[in-house]
Amino acid sequence: MKLFTNKDIENYYDQTEVHYRMHWKLEEGMGLHYGIWDENTKNLAEAVLNSNYLLMNMGGIKSTDVVLDGGCGIGGSSIYLAKNLGCTVKGITLSEKQVKTATELANSKGVGDKVTFSQQDYTKTNFADNTFDFAWCIESMQTATNKDDFFREMKRIIKPGGKILFADIFKPQPYDITGEQDMLTMLNGWAMSDILSISELHEVTSRNSFEVSKIRDVSKEVVKSVNRMYIASLAGAIGTKAYNMIYNASHFSKIHYKTGLAQKKAYLKQKWGYYLVMCENKK
Repeated sequence: MKLFTNKDIENYYDQTEVHYRMHWKLEEGMGLHYGIWDENTKNLAEAVLNSNYLLMNMGGIKSTDVVLDGGCGIGGSSIYLAKNLGCTVKGITLSEKQVKTATELANSKGVGDKVTFSQQDYTKTNFADNTFDFAWCIESMQTATNKDDFFREMKRIIKPGGKILFADIFKPQPYDITGEQDMLTMLNGWAMSDILSISELHEVTSRNSFEVSKIRDVSKEVVKSVNRMYIASLAGAIGTKAYNMIYNASHFSKIHYKTGLAQKKAYLKQKWGYYLVMCENKK
């Protein structure tokens, strides 16, 4: 299993941000994640925002709550929560560049007084014990090589009875990723080593005194996002190869199109699904 350092993960997001701006409506949706579609969703940006809406409603976050946005990207979810609920949000990311972008966006959207961002590792933060009512993690927890490290830190900084909200990819059933080339290409291209299955999620949460209290399979609702990423990657393959003939592209930028192709192949083989999950911190 290939392992990735925090610097690798930071490099991935910094090197590929331009792709998200070109193909993922980053200026509108402010999210680097799959969009969840329903019958009223008109476009990708709305689907990305819909992911925020659905996870927010699952959690029942209140205006008085303090929320950790773990793996906050450019701050889209933090800004969404602050604008829609008025809650306090502290976003953390491994990317110094994302901290700067997120801070500028929060100020421009009028929520700079509610939202702050810092460069931190979510497995060893500098927050005091029992700081947060909620942790919000959209497509970020699975990046942790050791998932127990993540949940141990969440146990420390989330109040008893507090909750973690996930929107993320999971294996529907446990399997060894070693022989699954599409999954390896997809995950390694995103600076990820491996992901939990749903049953493994129950195990790791239980080990760390959390309980999975809600789970919703929205795999079918992300299919348009899967297809959108695949089409963008087909176009990106041509552009990347042409660029490399003239310039020396960075590592993750060079292979990024391969992840978009592989994610659809793995999705069609049902090697991964997309789920909304709520875990409660047992008292």
